[in-house]
Amino acid sequence: MRTKKNELLSSFFERDKLRLQRCLAPGMTCKSRAIQSHSVQNSRVMDLLARDGHLKALGKRVGKETGPVIRFEDIGRNQATTFAGFCPLRDSEIFKPIDSNTFQPTDPEHLFLTAYRAVAKELHSMMEAAVKIQAGYNDRVGLGVDSGNEPSPVGMLAVEYMMKSYLTYEYKCHFDQARISGDYDKVLYDVIYIRHDAPTLAVCSLFSIDDVSRGDDWVRTTLNVLPLNENESVAVFGYLPCDATLARASLGLVLNSTGHQQKYLLSKQILNGCQNFVVSPAHYDRWSPAKRTAITDYFVQTLFKGNLDHEDELLYLF
Repeated sequence: MRTKKNELLSSFFERDKLRLQRCLAPGMTCKSRAIQSHSVQNSRVMDLLARDGHLKALGKRVGKETGPVIRFEDIGRNQATTFAGFCPLRDSEIFKPIDSNTFQPTDPEHLFLTAYRAVAKELHSMMEAAVKIQAGYNDRVGLGVDSGNEPSPVGMLAVEYMMKSYLTYEYKCHFDQARISGDYDKVLYDVIYIRHDAPTLAVCSLFSIDDVSRGDDWVRTTLNVLPLNENESVAVFGYLPCDATLARASLGLVLNSTGHQQKYLLSKQILNGCQNFVVSPAHYDRWSPAKRTAITDYFVQTLFKGNLDHEDELLYLF
């Protein structure tokens, strides 16, 4: 029994190293190998946040004795927010307008490309997770832990992630069509301007809104938080027209509040729905140990249960 357990543990660590490197350019017919590219602009946004070439991000460490542990860690700016979603040619070709210029929250193309990157990042995460879980299930069948002929929790989880990947792919297809046609008005936005004394964080995420569905699919929104300069950031929610009414109704408190309250509600939304974000080390240094623990614990809880009914001023990220 111990030998089989050790084999399963070894299998887990091996499959955790699996990386999907498929180019997700429109049509997904490109055969070139994807590179690690930034989902948040490196040359300008990271300049405002990084210190000595590093940022803070929530990372996962898996130990044989401790299991998975999530905590804030230093991450190099060249690795922060990256994913292997596009080949060098397509990445440069598609995202040049926002990679080589300061982000303009009134420019339809800039708004679209930041949302498009969030969608691609989420599809990549879903596909990579599906590959890992399926590989793990195959190992369990090979070791005789699961039969392969009857439903099992890991087998059902593999099917669930394959379905999630497919639905996210279908969602991305709407963005692909807008990218090909240049019709960027096919995505709708709400832009929140955030005043601060210094830049604090950046976010690039696509998430489904808890307990809100449309037919057999989830209602989704993209969220990008980008510092523009030392004193101002923007938070941009993006929606497909079919999701906009339901999404805006669910996000009403965030969208319609102001000042400190809006930033607090936005902080909770980031922790509740976004895994791809980085924090300025200088800002993180000002957090008390209690605040760091409260933020990490809340984030971990939201991985298992969304829309947590929990209020704590320590969750304020700005």
